[in-house]
Amino acid sequence: MKRADCPSCGAPVVFRAATSLYVVCEFCHSTLLRAGDDLQNLGRMADLLADASPIQIGSEGTFRKRHFQVIGRIQLKYESGLWNEWHILFDEGSSAWLADAAGEYIVSARVKVSDPVPAFETLAPAMALTLDGRTFTVSDVQTAHCISGQGELPFRVAAGYPVNTADLRSRDRFLTLDYSETPPLAFVGQAVAFADLHLQGLREAHDRTAGGEAQVAARAFSCPHCAAPLHIHSPASVSVACGSCGSIIGVDNENVQLLVGAAQALRETPWLPLASRGRLHGVDWEVIGFMRRSTRSQGVDYPWSEYLLFNARQGFAWLVEYQGHWNFVRALSNPPSVAPGQTEFARDGQEFRHFNSGVAAVVYVVGEFYWRVAVGERCTVDDYVSPPLMLSRELSGNEVTWSQGEYLEPGDLCAAFQIKKRPPARLGVYANQPNPLIERHLRVCRVFWKLALAATVLQLAFAFLFASQVVLRQQLLFSPGDAEAAVRSQEFALGSRARTLLVRHDTDLSNNWLSLSTTLVEKNTGEAYQGVQEISYYFGKTGTGSWYEGSASGEMAFKAVPAGTYYLMIDYEIGNDRRVAVRDSLELVRNPAAWSNFVLLLIFLAVFPLFSRSRRNAFEVQRWNESDLGGEDD
Repeated sequence: MKRADCPSCGAPVVFRAATSLYVVCEFCHSTLLRAGDDLQNLGRMADLLADASPIQIGSEGTFRKRHFQVIGRIQLKYESGLWNEWHILFDEGSSAWLADAAGEYIVSARVKVSDPVPAFETLAPAMALTLDGRTFTVSDVQTAHCISGQGELPFRVAAGYPVNTADLRSRDRFLTLDYSETPPLAFVGQAVAFADLHLQGLREAHDRTAGGEAQVAARAFSCPHCAAPLHIHSPASVSVACGSCGSIIGVDNENVQLLVGAAQALRETPWLPLASRGRLHGVDWEVIGFMRRSTRSQGVDYPWSEYLLFNARQGFAWLVEYQGHWNFVRALSNPPSVAPGQTEFARDGQEFRHFNSGVAAVVYVVGEFYWRVAVGERCTVDDYVSPPLMLSRELSGNEVTWSQGEYLEPGDLCAAFQIKKRPPARLGVYANQPNPLIERHLRVCRVFWKLALAATVLQLAFAFLFASQVVLRQQLLFSPGDAEAAVRSQEFALGSRARTLLVRHDTDLSNNWLSLSTTLVEKNTGEAYQGVQEISYYFGKTGTGSWYEGSASGEMAFKAVPAGTYYLMIDYEIGNDRRVAVRDSLELVRNPAAWSNFVLLLIFLAVFPLFSRSRRNAFEVQRWNESDLGGEDD
């Protein structure tokens, strides 16, 4: 750390970083060049503009468990507003940059690139670019202008000089190409959430910004067209749409300028009033702007509403409403890499599918915005869904942005903003609306599997604990020339009552039929049980192939047979189609396992999950009928 006195005002100045060559005096705003032990005054630095950043010189935080302190900044302005590049110093002496724009924070450091960097003029949004083996997608191509500098800086900063920059993103990295030098400078970084920086020593809402005016909760002024009172809640806002006359006013720090007078018809009344306050996802938000956008498909307009939310530390978010369906939307710092025409991709373990594409146009605005919004402003939009999430890509002339929306139940929205009136009625099924029938279907399936398991256990218990037993096996011969046409089986014993006694025949019958009249006789009492069955089996060949009808096997059952010694008397008749003897393998089974009832029970139980599945799928069909895919579903 090097200390010296400002040659202009005598105030003490400090160089904390060895790489800092310039410092802006905190008191007189002189730009001082370090030359050995001396300081050279290069002239007064321009004043900073008031902005919404909570960070200030002296703020401290951590990044990847490394402590840093903010020692300087460069403030720049581009078409969409202001952003800051904060010069940060880590404890071990290395330095980096913390970009701060509209609530997005990126920590980056300069790197050397061995591959040639393309010319600035050749870059376009959504273009893929590979540098040193890593593929990036161009997200933003801008010409910015430096407003001012503050604190310690590694190079000289002067107000007004243009800076051609291009921002590129990959899955987890952020690349900035700075064309202010030749060859261009490359800075690689990573987006980080504000809370993850663990910042301390932040600027309070009513503190004075260094070099700027007092930052107040809301700044009031009058519309230059109709003199209606207007307010600005965020210093990052650069345009305001008057709700009284429809004019759009540009805001440049303390100056206001009429951009378009009475540019829009006044037909829209926001359901959620401007200045409404609510708490979503643990953050307090205020509604500061309202916009109606629309797409046209086959001659039909499809409008929706967007509410701009603001929080001094979290930046901006959106509430998007379409036909009573709501989404809470925030910009995506690490967008997916999606090739042109790609319809599906995976992200964080979720499968996203392309839902629709279109050109969105602004048809009405009121309130304040962080870019110079204009009625008629257009961009190409692609939506990808994985309920309850939706990822949207918006492509305009010099910028491509990604945002993530999460479906929000109307009741939760009303509770968050303490709204008593009824929300807009929901129509149909929205693109990323969670399917309420999925969980119900899963519950039905869980019950089905429990009941099916219980039925299976019972069936196996009957099959094994009350095991079936073969009580007789015998070979029989049915002869067409037998005058009596009857046979008697061997005797067999039942030691206890048989729940079922199954009589099974397995014959060599061929292109004929066999009629059997079976009598089960108890040897000692003469008690008899009778049953009749017919076995037929025919087969042959035609010009188109083989055919068959019937079966050479058959079975019948006697129920509730008491214990005793039994035999079978079988009267038979053989058909005249083939007058040949029929051989039969007779088998008697005591208490066979009855699988037919078990199968019927499973079929009955399966009706319920099949029905719930059909209802679930009907919901998805309704969803995808609204998509560019025209009802395609799994």
